[in-house]
Amino acid sequence: MPALDYQTAFHLAPIGLVLSRERFIEDCNDELASIFGHRREALRGQSFQVLYPSASEFERIGTRIPPIMTA
Repeated sequence: MPALDYQTAFHLAPIGLVLSRERFIEDCNDELASIFGHRREALRGQSFQVLYPSASEFERIGTRIPPIMTA
């Protein structure tokens, strides 16, 4: 059996996965796109804000996450 590379595992995973940098979606798998009702190609390069119900909720969460990540 040939070895699977991480990209194959990423795209075939039965759960939603995303690669991000500074709250921008660098890539995601089809499962994540499906969860949020988008096409994968439409999400790549977008701010995570497109996945939130409002800009204020995006900002609110954005202020809560850094302290948790650096604790």
